[in-house]
Formats: sequence, C-alpha cells, structure tokens
Amino acid sequence: MCVIEFHGTAADVAGIPHPYPASQHLPEWFKSMPADVGEHPTLKRCPPLLTAMTAGYIIPAPNDTSLTLMGAGMFSERGQGNIFSTHFPKQFEGSPFAGNSVVKFDNPWIMVTPPGYVCLITAPVNRYEIPFLPLTGIVETDAYYKEVKLPMICLMQPGETFHVRRGDPLIQVIPIRREEWTSKTVVMDHARRAEQQARFDANPHTYKDEFWKKMVFA
Repeated sequence: MCVIEFHGTAADVAGIPHPYPASQHLPEWFKSMPADVGEHPTLKRCPPLLTAMTAGYIIPAPNDTSLTLMGAGMFSERGQGNIFSTHFPKQFEGSPFAGNSVVKFDNPWIMVTPPGYVCLITAPVNRYEIPFLPLTGIVETDAYYKEVKLPMICLMQPGETFHVRRGDPLIQVIPIRREEWTSKTVVMDHARRAEQQARFDANPHTYKDEFWKKMVFA
C-alpha cells in the first residue's frame, strides 16, 4: 500500500482542517440526484464520473474567508486569515484567460509521495460550487518539498463577493505513478467490439458489474 503524507506546521496540524479522501465530500447535487429518471439512468450511475470525483484527496479551505473582486484584477479578502494572494497579470499574458483575474490559493500543506509517484493537482473534479477554476498541474512530490500555491482563474464579476467556508473543497490531489509510455494506432478488433456490445445490450449496467474496479484512497 502506498502512503501520501501532508506536512504542515505544528499550528496547522493542530488547528486547521486536514486534507481528506475525496470520497468523503461528494457534492449535494450528486448525492440528491436520483439514479434513474423514468427508463433513463442519470449521472449517478456513471462509474467513470464517480471514480474521478472520488480519486485522491481534497485540500480544504483552512478557515472562513470572503473574497470580493474589486475590478482590474484587484481583490479584497476578509476573514480569519487570508488564504488567497494575487497572481500578477504579466505572468499569464498571451493565455486564453489573460482577460480574467487570477488568484493563488496559499495552500498550507506540503505533499509527500513515495519515490516514483507524483501528484496531479486540479480543481475538485466535476464540482462547480466555487467560482474559481484552478489551473491543473503535475508536481514532483516525491522530491519537491515546498507548499504548492495553486493559481485559480476567477470567474466572479467585479463587485461580486464569494464566501469560502472552513473545510470547503478547494483543490483535488491525485497521486499517479511516474512511468514511461509510448503509443501506437491499430485497427480495432471488430469481433471483440461486437461481443461487448451484445453484453451491454443485454445488461445496461455491464460496465459497473463486469469492468469497474473501485479505487481506494483512505
């Protein structure tokens, strides 16, 4: 079994919410969604979607704070302690989001993975409760021993205020193994494709029943 560690100061370890498995915080819209609508299954029956949402770990907001977009990329933050900082516009000139404001979440945790494992750091997958879009990155957490401050594109309008609650999910961390890959393109196996289609025609839940393997992050 592999272990990921989240290192923080003694004060943070004792006083702020710890990172937790993503499976412990599914959004309310997903939990309240019915499994079927009439004869049609909903997203709740989609194992790939659920696997992505529950993969890895959530780094939550360390405290309550309110962030107001003042305009021209300027922010005002009020709360128990500032958890965001400004990303200088010249650092993302020429990007598709150059016209947006970008803030950085001052993540207090250092992520430590075993040799050969890195971390994919991204927005909480398929969750749209917060008006920030983190920029996805992969960090060499088996060697890099510093906090990762994640840039987030702000989707707020000037004058708008968003309230972040202590413990709210802000970023998702998914450990992955560093491996070398190559690729090739081949003609499909039509007999195999037809055989699997027949199984799906007989049982619409074939993927979950026969192919899906639950990933465990504790």
